[in-house]
Amino acid sequence: MADIVRCALAPRLYRIYIQKETRIKSRAYEPNGLEQCGDGIIRALSYAWSICYYASPALAFYMYRKGFFSHGGIVYLSKFIGYLSVVLIGAYCIRGLGRFNNPDYRGFLDILAATKASNIEANKKKLRMFDFDYYDWPADYTWNETGRSEESKKYLETTTTTRVRHSSILSKIAAMPCTTIRYMFAHGLGRPLMFPGSVGLLQTGLAEPLLSGRTIYLEKGGKRAKLVAADGNEIDSMFFDKRSQYFEEVHKGNTLVIVCEGNAGFYELGLVSTPLKAGYSVLGWNHPGFAGSSGLPFPESERNAIDVVVQYATNELGFKLEDIVLYAWSIGGYTATWAGMTYPKLGGLVLDATFDDVVPLAQSKMPEAARGFVTAVVKEYFNLDNAKFVCKYPGPILLIRRMRDEIITIEEGNVGTNLGNNLLIKILRQRYPKLFNDESLDLLNEYLACPDQSVKLGLWNSMGVDVSECNDIVKNHIAEYGNNYPSQIGHNLSPEKKIHVLMFLVLQYLMDFDAAHCIPLPSTDFRLPWNG
Repeated sequence: MADIVRCALAPRLYRIYIQKETRIKSRAYEPNGLEQCGDGIIRALSYAWSICYYASPALAFYMYRKGFFSHGGIVYLSKFIGYLSVVLIGAYCIRGLGRFNNPDYRGFLDILAATKASNIEANKKKLRMFDFDYYDWPADYTWNETGRSEESKKYLETTTTTRVRHSSILSKIAAMPCTTIRYMFAHGLGRPLMFPGSVGLLQTGLAEPLLSGRTIYLEKGGKRAKLVAADGNEIDSMFFDKRSQYFEEVHKGNTLVIVCEGNAGFYELGLVSTPLKAGYSVLGWNHPGFAGSSGLPFPESERNAIDVVVQYATNELGFKLEDIVLYAWSIGGYTATWAGMTYPKLGGLVLDATFDDVVPLAQSKMPEAARGFVTAVVKEYFNLDNAKFVCKYPGPILLIRRMRDEIITIEEGNVGTNLGNNLLIKILRQRYPKLFNDESLDLLNEYLACPDQSVKLGLWNSMGVDVSECNDIVKNHIAEYGNNYPSQIGHNLSPEKKIHVLMFLVLQYLMDFDAAHCIPLPSTDFRLPWNG
C-alpha cells in the first residue's frame, strides 16, 4: 500500500533517455490505462482550478448574485467540494495503482529515491536519463553570497531602507485600501500581462512544444540543472559546453553566453539556439514561475534568479566572469543589466529589443484615465529601470534595435519612439558626457528616428564622418587615459569632431535589425559587443 501511495504522489514521467555510445536517444514514456485514466481526471480538475483562479473576480460576483454565500449555498458548495475531493482521491489511487504496475515507472522512482537519499554525481547521471516534473528534481547548485559588487549591495540596502521608511503602523492603516487594490491588480492582472509566460494555462498549451524543445537539447548533449536561488526559488537551467578540448584561446566555445528570455520566453523555445548555432557555450534558464522554475517573476525573484545563474556559471561550470556574456531579449534586459551592475567584470551585455524603463511603456498601453493608477502599480511591483543598472556596468555593451518593433515603441510604426533609443542615449551620456551638447543630441535623435536604412545612410553621409579617424581618436584616448567611465574624450575636440566621434560610437553600440519584436535573431547576425 505504501508503494502505491508513493507512486500516486510522485512526479509525472515524460521521456526516457538511453545512452548509445557517444549519442543520446530517447523514447516517450508510455503510461498504462489505469495511469492515463487517473492522470486525466487530475489534469482536468487542475485545469478547472486554473480557470477558476484567473476568473475568480467574475466568478465570485456571479456566485454572490446566485446566493451561493447564503447558508443554503454554503451547504451546497461544501457538498460539491466533498464530492470533488472523493473523485480526486480516487483518481490518485487509480494513478498510483497504474504506476505501480509499470516497470518503467518503478525503475525511475527507485533511481529518484536513491538520488534524494544520496545526491552524488553517479546517481544524478542516472536520473538525467529521465524527463519528469521538475519540482522533484534534487538541487544541483545552491546560491551563496559571494562575488556581489558593492554597488548591488548598496542597491539592496537602499531598497530595504525605503520599505522600512514607509512602513509605520499609521501609514499602513491609512494606505491599506489602496495598497490592497494595487496588490490585487498587480498579482491578478499585472503579472499575467507583464509576464504571460508565468500563466499556467499558457504553459499547459505549450507543454508539448516545451517538451519537444527540451528533448532536442538533451539529445544534443545539453545538461539540465536545478539551481536554488537566495529566496528558495528553484531555477530550471540548461547548459551546452562548446569549450575547445585543445585550449585554443580564441575558440568561440570558450565564451559562455547566458541567455535571459523575454516575458513569454522559455529556454526550450527561445534565444538559446541563436548563440548555440553561432558556436558559443550557452547557459539557458527559465524565469521564476516559468515551466520548471518555481516562484513568481517579480523583480526581486528575477534578480535572485540571475544571481544564482551567474554563480553557477563561475563556481560550478568553471567560467571566468570575463568570459561570460549575457544575451537578453526584451524584458530579459532587466536581469541582464542587474547582473552587469552586480558583477562588473562580466565580459559583456547584448541587449536585444530592450527598453530603458518599463513605466513609459506601461503608460502608453493603458487608457488615459488609468495611467496614474497603472504607474503606481508598476513602480511598486514591476519597477524595471534597466537604464539605472546598465549605467553602473563598466563593460562592453551592444544594443540590438528592431526597426519594426511594435512592442517597445510608444507610437507603433515610429522608430523614433523606440525605448531602445532612450537606453542608448542614457548609456552614451553616462559614458561620454563631453561629447554631448544640444546640437549633438538633436542630431543623434534625428539619426535614431530615421525610418529606414536609405534615410539613415543619407543623413550619415551628410555628416561626413571619417570612421577611421574617429577610431584612432578613441584608441589614442584609451591608450593615454585608460578605458574608464565617465570618459573625458571630447574635452579637447571641436564641436564638429565631437559629433563625429559620438556617431562613430553609436555604430559600435547599436546594431539595427530590420524585423519585428518577436522575430528570432539569426545566428549569423549574433555578435559580441565592441570592446573599445
